This record gives sequence, structure tokens and C-alpha cells, in this order.
Amino acid sequence: MFSERVVERYRFTCARCGEHSDDVYQVTHVTDAEGDTFSFYSHGGHPCESPAAEETMCPGCHCGPVHVGLLSRAAWRDIPT
Repeated sequence: MFSERVVERYRFTCARCGEHSDDVYQVTHVTDAEGDTFSFYSHGGHPCESPAAEETMCPGCHCGPVHVGLLSRAAWRDIPT
């Protein structure tokens, strides 16, 4: 089993009004003995869903849809398990 910890920056863009914001999530990607990879997200030190997991409402116009895109990924450290 192998774990990789990364910091991922996402951009949230409203399809209606065009407002956008960026946010950072800490992600642990775990690959098991069969080669399957699972991802565990946290935001501000608290476990959370993937930023793309649910429909997000725009904080500007309070509508949607809001498109979520990965802007960058930086390795935090690799952890052999």
C-alpha cells in the first residue's frame, strides 16, 4: 500500500454570472495492493467531500451551476505504509 499527500487548488466558476473563487484542499491518495486508488479530502483541517462531489451554489448570484476545475497540485510528501 502507498499513500501520497498533496495540496490541490481548485477554481469554482459560476456558469450564470461568471464569478469565480479559488480554494485549497489537502488530499491523501491511497493505492491498495490491488492497484485501486482512493482519495480522502480535507479542507481547513477537517474531513470533507471532494470539491467536485456535489452541486455548489454561487456565493455571488446564489444560483448555479458552478464548474469546478483543478488549478494545481503540489506534492506534500509520500508516505509508505
